[in-house]
Parts: sequence; structure tokens; C-alpha cells
Amino acid sequence: MNAGQQRVGMLAAIPQILEEMGVDPTAVLARASLSAGSLLDEENSITMIEKGNLYHACVEATGCRHFGLLVGQRATIARLGLVGRLMRNAPTFGAAVRDLVTHHHRYIRGSIVYLLAQGDMACWGYAVYQPGTPAIDHMCDGSMASGFNFVRELSGAPPDQILISHAAPSDIGPYRHYYGITPQYDAEQYALVFHASRLAAPVPGADPDLRRILEQSIARYWATNEPSVVDRVARLLRARLMSGDATLEDIAEQLSMHPRTLNRRLSDEGSSFRQIFNQTRFEFSRQMIVGTRVAITEIGLAMGYADASAFTRAFRRSSGMTPTEWRMKFQHI
Repeated sequence: MNAGQQRVGMLAAIPQILEEMGVDPTAVLARASLSAGSLLDEENSITMIEKGNLYHACVEATGCRHFGLLVGQRATIARLGLVGRLMRNAPTFGAAVRDLVTHHHRYIRGSIVYLLAQGDMACWGYAVYQPGTPAIDHMCDGSMASGFNFVRELSGAPPDQILISHAAPSDIGPYRHYYGITPQYDAEQYALVFHASRLAAPVPGADPDLRRILEQSIARYWATNEPSVVDRVARLLRARLMSGDATLEDIAEQLSMHPRTLNRRLSDEGSSFRQIFNQTRFEFSRQMIVGTRVAITEIGLAMGYADASAFTRAFRRSSGMTPTEWRMKFQHI
């Protein structure tokens, strides 16, 4: 899988946050192998690995374990650029959410935004699927805080629940203060939860004429190169692993291809559906094993394995360790 890319967007706020905390931004960026001017233009891009290294360097330099939360707090719809303008002029909150889900790939590789309906509730989620990305917990904290702002801006009210797929920090005060509620930690996903009926709420101040113009512009907009078929499949798989509709046929239908055509396109790019599926599921499993206190058996079931032994065998094939051994070696909670 190619190295992911991340449009700078809300990361442009990081130098100012560091300065406010009495830390030299240039030195921190250098630790993450980034130039002093790499975050000046929101339309610039960095790799997902560089983004993770940047968050790690910021946490190390400031000692602030909720640095991702601080970054997300500064986010507004405007920080999303052209996609944000499209969302701000959507007819309904649901249409705005789907705008981001549909067009997220135009400026980010290696992570995905998705919308899932679960009974009367809806989950607007975020996930990283780029293998080897560091500091995912801080990165996702930032995405949840920014999404919290987006929900309030687009619908006029905050989400009902915040799901965080890492263990509760030693100090949850900053999270509780910002969200007004205590997030649910050790969740299976990073997501904002609200009643599905809210998707029909109109977006305040939306301009339908401007939206028509923006819809024409967005089709030509790419902050990074157009995604490969391998990347498109990985994105769809990561969002669908928990819902059970992650078969070759399901993904081919989403991409408007026949399954045989999809297999041929993946083969042309040196991959296969099974290879991407296994890699994506392993990365998801690894994140939950290291980042949460969820029982290994429950993680295996969430990944679709019939039992713990099947999960253990598959994980050992991919990593050379059992899930328990991996947790003991890499978890630092």
C-alpha cells in the first residue's frame, strides 16, 4: 500500500499552539523531519507517517497527553477548504456529512471518514488504515475534537456521545471539559454518535446556488494524486470491517465494478483483495490490541473471527506473535 498523504488543513494550527505553550515550533517540526514552513499553507500535504511523527514530537516536547484534543479544538469547517465550503452549503446535516465521506479521499490517503447507521443512532467515524502510522491515538483525538466542532457548526447541537478507541487517559478532565460529557473509552471505533433523525436537519445559512457551483469545482479538485484501486479498496474495507459487508462483492459494488474486474485491476497493481483485506484487518486489530484494554477475545469477534483461537492463528501469521504477546510488548498504558 502506498504511503498515505494528509492535506495540512487543521494541522496549520500546531505552530501557534506550540508557541502558546512556550515551545519552539521549528525545533518540534525538525524532530518530525518537517521543514519550518511545511504547515504554513493549508493546501500543502505531508505523509501520514510524518503526521504521526509530528503528533509524537509535539507530545514529547510539551508533555501534554491531550495535544491532539488541543489541535482539534481549533478546527472549523473552513479549515476543510473546498470540501468544507461544499458542506457548509449542503441542504441538510446528513448531506454535509456525506459530502465529507464522499470527498475525503480528495485530500487524504491512509485514513477514512465514514457514516454508519445503527438502529435509530448514527455514527460519524474516523479510522486510520495506513500501516505503521505512529501516534494514532493523538491523531484520532484531534479528528474527534474537530468532528465535534463540525457537528455543532452544521447542526446547531453537539453529538450525543463520543466514542474513543483508546484507553482512558490518567486525566480525563480536558476531554470532559471540552465535550461537556465523558467520552466512552476503549470503544471499537472513533466516532461521534447522534440520533439518526438529526441527519435531516437543515444546515443554517446554506446557499443552494453557491453549492451548485461548488459541486462543479469539487470534481476537479485533488489535494493529492488520484487514489489507486488498492487505496480505494483499503478505504472501503476499513469502514466496513465492523458492519460485516466487507466481501469482494460488497466492495466491487461500491466501486461500480464487477468482482472479476476488480480482481483484475488489483492484480494489475500488484495486489489482491485477500491481501488488502488481511492487511487492513491486521492493522485494525493491532490498533485495538495496543490502544485499548478490550479483551483479546472481544477484538477477535469484532474482526469477524469465529473464535479466539482462529484470531490468534491469523494474528500470529501476520506478526509472528500472538495477540497477547503483542499487547505485552507494545502496549504502554
